[in-house]
Amino acid sequence: MTSKKITKRQWQKYFDTFSLTFLKDKQPEYIEIQVMSEQLGVQPQTKWTLLKGISYDPKSDMLEIQVDKMEHMIAHPKEIYVNEEDNGWLTGMMIIQKGGERNIIDIR
Repeated sequence: MTSKKITKRQWQKYFDTFSLTFLKDKQPEYIEIQVMSEQLGVQPQTKWTLLKGISYDPKSDMLEIQVDKMEHMIAHPKEIYVNEEDNGWLTGMMIIQKGGERNIIDIR
């Protein structure tokens, strides 16, 4: 498994490719999302829920994580780091927003 930073110009293609490659089969994938900030500490957003897709819209500068019955929107991400296996499967991500807030995402 490798950890790497994804450059902003790669975000749209990277997440579209991941979603089409790994999330369109019959095997369900699950995600857990936590948001960390200096003011609030760690705040759980989801507990192992069904992952439907991840996409980035460069026009609105919005990262969208579609999960069962909701969407987790991250406005104006500053940096994205991913942990991925050799085959491209994401095991986790950290998204840093402009204000320093961090979205910690685990995928299984």
